[in-house]
Amino acid sequence: MAKYWLAHRNGALTVEAAVVFPLMIFLLLAMVIGGIGVLRFQQVACQARETARFAAVHGGDYQLFTNATSPTQQMIFQQVVVPMTAGMAVESLTLQVQWIDQSTGKLYTWDSASKDVLSITPLGEYVTNTVRVTVNYQWTPNFLGVGSLSLQSTSEIPMVY
Repeated sequence: MAKYWLAHRNGALTVEAAVVFPLMIFLLLAMVIGGIGVLRFQQVACQARETARFAAVHGGDYQLFTNATSPTQQMIFQQVVVPMTAGMAVESLTLQVQWIDQSTGKLYTWDSASKDVLSITPLGEYVTNTVRVTVNYQWTPNFLGVGSLSLQSTSEIPMVY
């Protein structure tokens, strides 16, 4: 009886395998691509944090105490962001560095800002200015026609030097 049952199941096993194996392979590849996407987003977030830290200590006081010019946005990109691009397409990365005057709330592009650490409010109080960094990465997973995804992270940190 058992031999008869197994002999008639061979065709059913083949059909089941033809349905299940491609589905399993698809799910496995989707998980791997999803994991790579999470890795890329974590890279972008790390780049934003590290760039904000770098800019926060290379402001106006840095220029005064070191007799060195404050780095430009392009220099920051080359010195901080590019070294952390393992496996990323550098041409798909964009960087925006802004200096925020906390006494007025105005945003200035990094290259045109005074980069002062402190500002004075209309009431005569000192406030610490901040740096805002936004890193954007256009990631194309190349998986079943999924288009390009924009991964973006913003980090804001007070000026310290």
